Amino acid sequence: MTVFKSTLATVLCCAAPWVLAGNGTTAEHIQEAEAAFKQVASETGYQWTTAENAIKAAKKALDAGNDAEARAQAHRAMDLVEATKIQANIEAETWKLRVPQ
Repeated sequence: MTVFKSTLATVLCCAAPWVLAGNGTTAEHIQEAEAAFKQVASETGYQWTTAENAIKAAKKALDAGNDAEARAQAHRAMDLVEATKIQANIEAETWKLRVPQ
């Protein structure tokens, strides 16, 4: 089961950039990453500061006119948000295994 979850996590993290890669403007990618971050945080209570930092870096790059860097950071943020969600789901189940019986 652990191998399956690890494989699933890898597939989801690798697939996220491909889903967003060609659709919309860079600003829309950043907005989607920010919305996903807020949604995962509200649903799970998990917030990775690395995801938040990637969103901030994407906004900063966009403001500086560096579209390619902004888009890359937005995709990185989406990857981190997906990883956050996966970790939250795994922890929701596995914490029970760490409690002494």
